Amino acid sequence: MRKIAIVTDSTAVMGNKFIENEKDLYTVPLQILFGEEEVYRDGIDLTSEEFFTKISNIRILPTTSQPSVGAVLELFNELVKEYDEILYITISSNISGTYNTGLLAANQLKDKKIEVFDSLHTAVIQKMYVEEALKMAKEGTHVDSIIKKLKKMRKNSEIYLVVDNLRHLGRTGRVNNMGAIVGALLKIKPILTFEEGYINLRKKVRTLNRAYLEVVSILGDRELNDSSRIMIAHANGIENAIRVKEAIEVIHPDKIIEIDELSPVIGVHTGPNTVGVAWIK
Repeated sequence: MRKIAIVTDSTAVMGNKFIENEKDLYTVPLQILFGEEEVYRDGIDLTSEEFFTKISNIRILPTTSQPSVGAVLELFNELVKEYDEILYITISSNISGTYNTGLLAANQLKDKKIEVFDSLHTAVIQKMYVEEALKMAKEGTHVDSIIKKLKKMRKNSEIYLVVDNLRHLGRTGRVNNMGAIVGALLKIKPILTFEEGYINLRKKVRTLNRAYLEVVSILGDRELNDSSRIMIAHANGIENAIRVKEAIEVIHPDKIIEIDELSPVIGVHTGPNTVGVAWIK
């Protein structure tokens, strides 16, 4: 049976305990930059709690950076000594350069079986892809077949984000339509979604409660089956995440719904008190 390594980046919120228990899973951290001198590795040097405490006390907010080609290539060079195939599952290429750096690194090892898969999402959706890839790899499935399954999952994946303030997404340029930036001035609560890997404005409402209800309503309109999965993610907003989970459990009482915390890198762009709901049909 061919030995396969699954690699992902730090925005996939895999959790340190999960990573430690999966011997064939590897992660590459993105970076958080406070100016030119202060650099933190996402999820390693700075926890989400530490990150939000830090930004609450500063005037100039941080930026983010994808992993360097050198860092990814260094990992690939180590993995090809032990593995027959490598699959790298990344954050959407339309909001980060992480996918492209993965391709550049893989192209320097063209004689090796290394595939880079663009999730076109991030966070808990990306996490579900990684979990599926790990399961299939353990069953002896080749990387090409794993990618076919992930592409099918990707077509049936949705994620909706409710952010408390668009200042952060507007500042970092991650919202694809400028109407959302105007919304920040109007003090509305935007509902955002991923479309073809871009973050787009879905709807604007006046309060967080109405935004949460709208997202739950969207989910309720989807025809989920027994194998469908639902996950919730938050950035410094656990209380609201729990409220959303309880509302979803009313319409899907049979589903086990996990809540994960978004990585600090994602928190740079969303700001605090962000809640996301994701599902794969």
